[in-house]
Amino acid sequence: MIRATCAVVCHVRTLSLLGERRHRLNATEPGRTARRRSEVWRRDAMAEVPEEEFSPTPPDADRVAARAMVLSAVSCRGLIEKDALDPGAEELRRNALAWLESVGAADEMEAHEAALLSTPLGQLDPKLARDATWRSEGAVVLAWALSYSELPPVHAECDPADVANALGFLDERANTALDCPRLRASDEIERWANVYLTLHWRLREYLRRPDPIDFTSYVSDCTWGPLRLDELDIVDGDLAIDGARIDDVEHRRLRHVLSITQERHQALNWLLGWEQLYSEVTTDT
Repeated sequence: MIRATCAVVCHVRTLSLLGERRHRLNATEPGRTARRRSEVWRRDAMAEVPEEEFSPTPPDADRVAARAMVLSAVSCRGLIEKDALDPGAEELRRNALAWLESVGAADEMEAHEAALLSTPLGQLDPKLARDATWRSEGAVVLAWALSYSELPPVHAECDPADVANALGFLDERANTALDCPRLRASDEIERWANVYLTLHWRLREYLRRPDPIDFTSYVSDCTWGPLRLDELDIVDGDLAIDGARIDDVEHRRLRHVLSITQERHQALNWLLGWEQLYSEVTTDT
């Protein structure tokens, strides 16, 4: 019953929060480092940095499953913040925290995540609550990496409740992704990381300089990173969202897609091992 309640509550909150989420273009979590994946590529291209200076260490399947559970719990916590007057919602918060401990995923929580999950409903800073809801986009990437979910289209939000339930959120450990997890092939993960790097770069670049470019040629001639256009829509040579070229898309919609992109890009970079702590993974382009 608790799991079903979570699905209903999270789904309702998702619908009400669609217009409230805000992108954090330069947001950083506590302890986030300044290392840039793209900077490493650019320096390597100029032979300024020895190749052995940076050696990524990808997380194993057990840790990915635990991290997916934590992100689902954090997302659910953010989504039910406005239900402070509902005793069932506060019970759900307490149960989610206890559940992470019972299934052995609590060790994956970072300090700021544990603090957020421990905060009674109605007491979260509004920005922290909104930011927490976006963790579902990282969770869907990890669920995909564990073969528990498909990746949604790059411009479309996932359903937080669907992702959580697919992972076995609030269920017995044997019925969750924590039981004998397996990861997809590393080259498949890297391919999608490069897709999201490409998308992320173009969205950020356009929001800084709102003019169309020959994106196809740029990607073809790029020397600073492994950019790729598969899985992205192109109209008249430039990135398209919802079938429209980027300069014909409303600013608010672009910011919304940018938020989705940032969360998924972070999760993919973490899967590649760019940082050990999830919150320290940057998505610089």
